[in-house]
Amino acid sequence: MKRIAVYFFYDKQGIVHDYVTYFLADFKKNVYKIITVVNGSLDEENKKKLLKYGEVLERENYGLDVGAYKEAITHIGSSLSDYDELILLNNTIMGPLYPFSETFEKMDAMSEINFWGISKMGEMQLPPHLLETAYYGYYPEHIQSHWIAIRSSLFNTDDWRKYWSDMPEITSYDMSVGRHETVFTRYFADLGYQWTVSVDTTDFYPQTVAPIYYIPHLMVKHLRCPIFKKRATFNDLQQYVEQGNGEQNPELFEFIKNQTDYPFELIASAVLPNYHYYDIYKNMANVAIMPADYAQSVKIELKVAFILHLYFEDLLDDYYAYAANMPENVDIYITTSKEELVVKLRKKFATLSNKVKVIRVNNRGRDVSALLVGMREIVASCEYDLICYAHDKKTTQLGNQTVGYSFAHKCNENIYGTKAYVSNVISLFEQDKQLGLAVAPEPNHGDFFWTVQKEWTPDPNNVENTKNLLSKLGVNVPIDGEHQVVAPLGSVFWFRPAAMKKLFDVEWQYADFPEEPLPVDGTISHAIERSYPFIAQDANFYTKTIMTDRYAAVEYLNLKFYLRQLTKQLAVFPEFDLQGTLAGKLEAINLLTTIANNNKQAVRASKVRYFLSRVKRFTVRKLKRR
Repeated sequence: MKRIAVYFFYDKQGIVHDYVTYFLADFKKNVYKIITVVNGSLDEENKKKLLKYGEVLERENYGLDVGAYKEAITHIGSSLSDYDELILLNNTIMGPLYPFSETFEKMDAMSEINFWGISKMGEMQLPPHLLETAYYGYYPEHIQSHWIAIRSSLFNTDDWRKYWSDMPEITSYDMSVGRHETVFTRYFADLGYQWTVSVDTTDFYPQTVAPIYYIPHLMVKHLRCPIFKKRATFNDLQQYVEQGNGEQNPELFEFIKNQTDYPFELIASAVLPNYHYYDIYKNMANVAIMPADYAQSVKIELKVAFILHLYFEDLLDDYYAYAANMPENVDIYITTSKEELVVKLRKKFATLSNKVKVIRVNNRGRDVSALLVGMREIVASCEYDLICYAHDKKTTQLGNQTVGYSFAHKCNENIYGTKAYVSNVISLFEQDKQLGLAVAPEPNHGDFFWTVQKEWTPDPNNVENTKNLLSKLGVNVPIDGEHQVVAPLGSVFWFRPAAMKKLFDVEWQYADFPEEPLPVDGTISHAIERSYPFIAQDANFYTKTIMTDRYAAVEYLNLKFYLRQLTKQLAVFPEFDLQGTLAGKLEAINLLTTIANNNKQAVRASKVRYFLSRVKRFTVRKLKRR
C-alpha cells in the first residue's frame, strides 16, 4: 500500500528527544510520506531532526492533536486521493518494541476493513464532569487516537469530509477525547464502515476496558504490541491498584529492558525533564532489594570512594565496622571537626587494607558541609565514578534514644550493612548506567511516622527552601509539595558525581550554613538533603531506594501493620467498612471527616468527656494504691 502519515508532535520544551527519531526511523520504512505537525515551534537543531523523515508543519499551540490533524488534512488536500492509506498518530506512544513491518503485514491481509488502529478501549460510563464534553454521553468502544489508519475507501467519501467539517474547535484534553477519540470509531461504524485493531485483546485473558493501561506487559509479551504509552512512566498509581496489584507498569518496563532490543535509555531523556520524579519512581518500581549475605559475581570497573564524617567518639567502633565492609580497592576518606579525633582515627583505620585519608573540617554545617565544602575538590575532580557518603548518626533530639538508633540503623544497614551487600550495591551501579542516586528507605517509625504521608514535612519551609536552592543551581524539573520526594533522609547514600555535578559546581563555604545550635529542621542543610534526587533527575539519572532482603521483610510487615491500624478504625462504621477498594475507603474517610467538621462542637464535647473519664479512672487508681 502507498501510505501517507500525519505525525502530531508536541513537547513543552520544544525538544525532539531520541525516542521520537528512533520511532520515526522504523516507521518511515513502511510509509511513502510523513508530515510532522508541530504544535508550537522548534529551533533549527530540533526541526532538522524531524525534517530527516519528511515535511514539517509548525503551527500555534491550539486545538491539541485534533486541530493538528485537521490542519494537516487540509494541507494535503486533493492529493490525499493518491494514497491507499492515511495514518494519524502522535508522540504519546513510544516504540517500536517489534518492527512496525509486522503490524503492516498483518493489517494488509485484512482487505475488507476501512480503518484500523493498534489498540482499543472498551465502553466506559462517565462521571458528571465529563458528560458535557462527551458526544455520546458515554465513551463507546473505540480505537485509541494515538494511531488510527484510514483507508481510501473511507477518506475518499463525503462521510469523511463531513466528519472533519463538523468538528468544533477543541479547547481542552477532555474535549479532544469526548469529541474525537471516543467518537471516531462509533461514528463511522454506525455508517457501515468496518474496523479492527492489530493488537486485539477481545479474547485475551484477562479482558479489560483499557488494556494498554492495565495489561500493557501482557500485550507486549504475548501479543507483540509494538508500542507503549509514554504516560506509563508517570500515571497516577491509584488506578493501577484499583485495577490490579500495581504490577502493570513495572513488569512492562522490566520486559522492555530485558526482553526486547528497544534502547531503554531513550525513556529517561523523554520523561525525566517533564514529570514529577515520584510518579516515575512508582511506575518504574525504582526499588532494589538485594541479598545481605551473598554477593553477585559481576565484574566491577567503577572507581569507588567511601566518604565518612565522624563526630561522636563513642560511635567510632561502630562506623569502623561499617567501613570494613568496603572492598579493598575502595578509597576511604574520613572527615572530622574534632582535632582530638584526628590521631585516633588515623590509628584506628590504618588497620584496614584500603587507602585511607583523614581530613579535618569545620563543624559549621556538620556532615552536609563536610561533604560540600571539605570534600568538594575530591568529588568534583572526576577521579571517582561512584561515591558512598555517610556520617555517624545519633538523632538525640528525639529524647527516645531507640527511635534515633533505629533511624541510624535503617540508614546504615540498607546502604552498607554487610560486605556482600556493598558489593551488590556497587554491582547495581555497574549494571545500571542511568542510576545516579541510591537511598535507604525513609524512616517511618516512632516520631518519624509523618513520612508515611510525605517526606517534606514536618517543617513546611522545606519545600520552598528546596525550590529556591534548585533554582539557584539551575535545576529545572517539576517539584511541588504534593509529590513525595525520594530523598536520602539521614544524608547517608550512594551517588555518581556525574549526577551531582550542578551541586558540586558551586563553591560552597562554611558561612553558607547556620551556626550552632543547628535548628532541628527547615535549614539549608535540610533543603540540600531533599535536593539530591532532583539534581540527579535534571542530569538524566534515576534515583532508587535500596534495601537488604532482611530489611525488606521488616519494612513490608511494618507498613502492613500501619495500614491495618489506620483502616480498621473504619470498622466501627459497618456501612463504611464494606467499601472494599481504596477509593471506597478514601470516600468513607472523607465522609467521616465531613461529618466531624460539621459537628465540631459535638466532637469537642466528646473529647472533653473522654478526657474527664480518664482523669477519674487515674484518680481512683491512685487513691486505691494509698
